Amino acid sequence: MLSEDRTFQYRGVLTLRKSRVINAPDRPVDDVVNWLFLRAGDVQFSFVYKIERPDGAEYGIPFSAHVAFTATEHVQEILLLDKVYEVLRGEELIGKIVLAEKL
Repeated sequence: MLSEDRTFQYRGVLTLRKSRVINAPDRPVDDVVNWLFLRAGDVQFSFVYKIERPDGAEYGIPFSAHVAFTATEHVQEILLLDKVYEVLRGEELIGKIVLAEKL
């Protein structure tokens, strides 16, 4: 997991589906990869997330997570709160995210 010792900039609501490309675990909390991409139009931002309540996180059901972007300054210039963005794992579209608040 890449979320250890991170400063998270946002709280977001993620809705993810199980990857069709890789052999993903049964629940998002059990996935060793927590590094994904947010797509905003033609721009993509890499981010890591840490699930707030791991026991309640399931595929297909929205869950809250703390989110840290690698390009923090550009994110603040482009991304808006309460807007739905696509989430990718590599090239595969696996869900959506809504940035709920800045931390």
